[in-house]
Amino acid sequence: MTDLPKRPISRRAALSLAAGAATLAAIGTDGTSALPLDKVLAAKKLRAGINPTLPPFGVFNAQNQIDGFDADIARELARQMRVELEIVQVGSPDRIPFLQADRIDIVLGAMTRTVERALVIDYTVPLHTQSVVVLTKDGGTTVPIAKPADLNNPQVKLVQVRGTVGIPWIQANAPQAQVTLLDNYPDTFRALQQGRADAMVDVLESIVIPMRNVQNVKWKVLDEVLGSTWVGIGVQKGNATLRDVLNVTLFEMHRSGFVGKTWEKWFGVPMKTPVPLNPMF
Repeated sequence: MTDLPKRPISRRAALSLAAGAATLAAIGTDGTSALPLDKVLAAKKLRAGINPTLPPFGVFNAQNQIDGFDADIARELARQMRVELEIVQVGSPDRIPFLQADRIDIVLGAMTRTVERALVIDYTVPLHTQSVVVLTKDGGTTVPIAKPADLNNPQVKLVQVRGTVGIPWIQANAPQAQVTLLDNYPDTFRALQQGRADAMVDVLESIVIPMRNVQNVKWKVLDEVLGSTWVGIGVQKGNATLRDVLNVTLFEMHRSGFVGKTWEKWFGVPMKTPVPLNPMF
């Protein structure tokens, strides 16, 4: 038999062969693949990263256990997936590294959807929203404040925590207002309580707890939402198997009203910008 002449393999063909070899290596000799969802189901455990210093998303309860809105959501996810829940304490700086290092399966904690984060992790469909609003008082302000446009007045005194999302909005929409920048929320609310300031612009979910902690003030949140962000649950980049199951489960949790009821349980008010019920993902 005459041998056929050998032809050099093109770069495209070589890359295709390499990809195929990598796929076979991932699948293994038994024809099964070690997919992330398979690992969760095999271990019968869902590891959820939750930040307990972000009330009421995450808090320590009287038994020094992590509780809060995120913990209730994670418990329901695990229940519907028929696995146990393991809550892992994370902070804002290490929550994504924990996910990438396979120390947790999912991460919660007000994971606002951004392009920068989407480059390194995958998101589920939205769990909740965050809404930028105007917080003022029902009386006792320098001038009446009934709508956001009323803030653009040289007589209005605004107080803000440094670096928060309200500052750019004020610069663009209320440049005439007097603005005092402070370092933390307790000092900010004290200024409002004592009449040294009339209003502030911030994320509603960040100010719910401070509002409750300040007594003898009749607070007023203006109805208009200045801006909203979408918050999902984070999973490892490329982990479509677990993400898709979480998406279906979250849809059912929204449809049953579980998410809304849990939100009101911890925040005391309905979600300012509700998540639309959408079966597509």
